[in-house]
Amino acid sequence: MMEEEEFEFAEDLEAILHLTPEVQLAIEQVFPSQDPLDRADFNAVEYINTLFPTEQSLANIDDVVNKIRLKIRRLDDNIRTVVRGQTNVGQDGRQALEEAQIAIQQLFGKIKDIKDKAEKSEQMVKEITRDIKQLDHAKRHLTTSITTLNHLHMLVGGVDSLEAMTRKRQYGEVANLLQGVVNVLEHFHKYMGIPQIRQLSERVKAAQSELGTQILADFEEAFPSQGSKPKKPKAPDNPFHGIVSKCFEPHLYVYIESQDKNLGELIDRFVADFRAQGPPKAGTEEGGAVLPSCADLFVYYKKCMVQCSQLSTGEPMIALTTIFQKFLREYAWKILSGNLPKSSTNSGGLTISSLLKEKEVSEAAKFTVDELCLICSILSTAEYCLATTQQLEEKLKEKVDKVLVERINLTGEMDTFSTVISNSIQLLVQDLDAACDPALTAMSKMPWQSVEHVGDQSPYVTSIIMHIKQNVPIIRDNLASTRKYFTQFCIKFTNSFIPKFINHLFRCKPISMVGAEQLLLDTHSLKTVLLDLPSIGSQVLRKAPASYTKIVVKGMTRAEMILKVVMAPHEPPVVFVDNYIKLLADGNPETFQKILDMKGLKRSEQSSMLELFRQRLPTPPSGADGGPSLSFSTPTPEQESSRIRKLEKLIKKRL
Repeated sequence: MMEEEEFEFAEDLEAILHLTPEVQLAIEQVFPSQDPLDRADFNAVEYINTLFPTEQSLANIDDVVNKIRLKIRRLDDNIRTVVRGQTNVGQDGRQALEEAQIAIQQLFGKIKDIKDKAEKSEQMVKEITRDIKQLDHAKRHLTTSITTLNHLHMLVGGVDSLEAMTRKRQYGEVANLLQGVVNVLEHFHKYMGIPQIRQLSERVKAAQSELGTQILADFEEAFPSQGSKPKKPKAPDNPFHGIVSKCFEPHLYVYIESQDKNLGELIDRFVADFRAQGPPKAGTEEGGAVLPSCADLFVYYKKCMVQCSQLSTGEPMIALTTIFQKFLREYAWKILSGNLPKSSTNSGGLTISSLLKEKEVSEAAKFTVDELCLICSILSTAEYCLATTQQLEEKLKEKVDKVLVERINLTGEMDTFSTVISNSIQLLVQDLDAACDPALTAMSKMPWQSVEHVGDQSPYVTSIIMHIKQNVPIIRDNLASTRKYFTQFCIKFTNSFIPKFINHLFRCKPISMVGAEQLLLDTHSLKTVLLDLPSIGSQVLRKAPASYTKIVVKGMTRAEMILKVVMAPHEPPVVFVDNYIKLLADGNPETFQKILDMKGLKRSEQSSMLELFRQRLPTPPSGADGGPSLSFSTPTPEQESSRIRKLEKLIKKRL
């Protein structure tokens, strides 16, 4: 009965003392044990089975039970001892805490005592050193006062002597005295608020100004400037001219090297200012204007040239010219070419589904308005530099000795600025040209064979006109001061656009009769816009230059003739071939085959046509050198205009 109660008590105890895995792990780390009874996963049944694996082993059950009971009693004794021992821990801890508090109070008292003694010591030191500090301050102030008084005495006496020597024109004595007075005056820089000191400083400045005026007047009187009329004691040719300066010619390389360094720093400052201030903005007074840095550069050039010519008009002038050439090129590279925006001719393509959508055909130009303004400003600056460099060359030739005139040559630098101008114009042309590329691509991909009726101008024409109206007025307004270069821009753009337009015309294949009529109407619209391009969007209507008009009429008339040939029936073949030769005046078989492709003729038909074309070509008359030469007549602009009007009437009649 007692064994059953102990067994039940063990089960209850196991349930109560069930520990978490973390606590169990901590216990195993602190009290490691190999006893199965100490294991967290202890199983009483398994443990009993290990003690009594067989029925025969149950014979010594009493001994095992006695051992376990003995072990339980030992554990109880240990637990009881530990519990009793813990009753005294709280009392010992309180006693230790009280002792620590008492020790801290004693330590605090000692620290306070030390601090009080330190403050008393510091006060004693201050009292001891107070008188010493007062003596040091008095000594320092007394020394400064005496020094300042001596300087003031020297300054007053020096200013009086300076004014007296200036009146007497004693320049030799003044040279040494003036430097001394200026050095003494620097000591009174922080006392300029005192009226008397400020008055002495103003007297020194007045004496310096008077000396400069007197010395210049004396030199002008003794050495009249070149070209001036001599006064009535004096000879027409001054025997002293150049005597002094020639003595310094071998050493003027110092002056040339100094100007080389100064100009290098000036160019670096121009670069830094341009980066800090940014390019000129469109819509402002600076838009398209000449960069102010170039004017500063040539003003400095003029100053250097005048200074050098006063010292020598020989080899130093040639050396200075070389320096001028160097920094003209650097200005062209670093300030002008180096700041031109980068361009890209990749304009992308369009899908067939978007060919008739005007919004998708139109694409913004690569350059922004500010970038276009910057290009125009650089172009205007390069033109200014080109003209001023030419004037600089003429002035240098006037100043230098006659035997050295041939060595003054700034042609290379003028060519550099001309290159900048050409590159700027080419950038403007490429930008507008690239903006029109998507529209031309759209034109070549349109299904011209399926066009059923002639309407207004096609969306691709509207897109091209839109880009022209956006870019050209900006460029014209920013090149208002350089009109001839705006004309060059118009000519270069036309020379680039028209051949490209004709090449895209050849890609439009096959073309029906109605499609060719629509293309002819589009071509006439583009021709009209190109003729008005120089004044497009301008309130002032100005007639385009004849050279420009001639290029447009010639190029676009060829495009119209191509379309007219495409519109003509190819039967009978002889009439078609003769009509082609008459309208296009082109003896190249490749061009004729492109026309046949545009008409959509089969290869078998093209072969016979090409053979007939070679047979029908006019017999070439002998040229001046005895060789053959073809001569074709091109319709005049008046004849072409009449034909266009007839076509427009035909279109209106059909509509």
